[in-house]
Amino acid sequence: MNAPLADIRLTIVTNHPARAILAVLGVETAPAWLAVVTTLEGVRALPAGAKVIGQWFEPRKHRSALEWAFQARRLQGDLIGLSLEDCDKLAAWAARHGAHATVDSSLAAATSGMVISERRIS
Repeated sequence: MNAPLADIRLTIVTNHPARAILAVLGVETAPAWLAVVTTLEGVRALPAGAKVIGQWFEPRKHRSALEWAFQARRLQGDLIGLSLEDCDKLAAWAARHGAHATVDSSLAAATSGMVISERRIS
C-alpha cells in the first residue's frame, strides 16, 4: 500500500526499483516515506517541490525515456535534490535499521543532489 502523498519524503526515479532501494538505503523493502517511480507518467506526475533522486543501472551510453523525462523535470527546476544533511539523515536511518546507505554525498554539489549513479562506462 502506498503512503499518502503528503507522507512521502523522498522519491527515487529508477529503471530498477529493487536495486535502487538496496543501493540508496541498504534495505530490500522501501519504508513508507519513500516512493519509487519507474514510468514516464510517474515522473510527469511528481509534484513541484518533490525531493527526488535518480538511480540508474543501464550502461552510461544508453539513456532511457524515463531518464530523459527525469532530466527534463530537473531542468524545469521544480524538483528538489538531496542536501548534504539529507545524505547524513539517510545514512543515519540506514544505520538504525542495520543497513548501509550508499548515497555518495560528494555528488550532491555536482548534481544538485538529484542523481546517484551506478552506471557502468560501457
